[in-house]
Amino acid sequence: MTGMRALVGHGLRAGMLVVLATAMASAQPAIMRNMWEGPVVLPGTDPRAPVEDTIAVDGVRLRDRIESQDLPNPLEPTPDVLADGEQLYGTYCAVCHGQAGQGDGQIASHFRRMPDLRLPHIQENYTDGWIYAIIREGGFNMPPLASQLSPEERWAVVLYVKSFETVRPQRRQ
Repeated sequence: MTGMRALVGHGLRAGMLVVLATAMASAQPAIMRNMWEGPVVLPGTDPRAPVEDTIAVDGVRLRDRIESQDLPNPLEPTPDVLADGEQLYGTYCAVCHGQAGQGDGQIASHFRRMPDLRLPHIQENYTDGWIYAIIREGGFNMPPLASQLSPEERWAVVLYVKSFETVRPQRRQ
């Protein structure tokens, strides 16, 4: 009789474990095992709007050139800073803008137009802050360099670009 009682006891325990396991499994949220079962964001849809009355954790970024045109350059055009700017310009900018800023870099021919950084409208009208914003945020064909260059390095490149001798465009005959 004790063997039968033990057998019934084991059966009850096993049944209770099955019921308990089923209850626990049904209480767990569904696990997405693959990309097909997850939430779908259709191509071309807008991202979700940010929550009202919140601000970005990393603060406000200056994205607009107009807002940044009055930023003062914190660096002085010392020989060391200009040498750093020249080295960084050679690494990140010369491939498109050319070593002397003429817009004749190695890949310039692949684009519709590449600005000559020595022209008066750039040298005289573009402020340091404006050029800084272009380097940081990019341009029409120019990629943003915010993740490649530190703020100090960007300002050094600005000083180097502003050190180019201004060249007046020649009139076509």
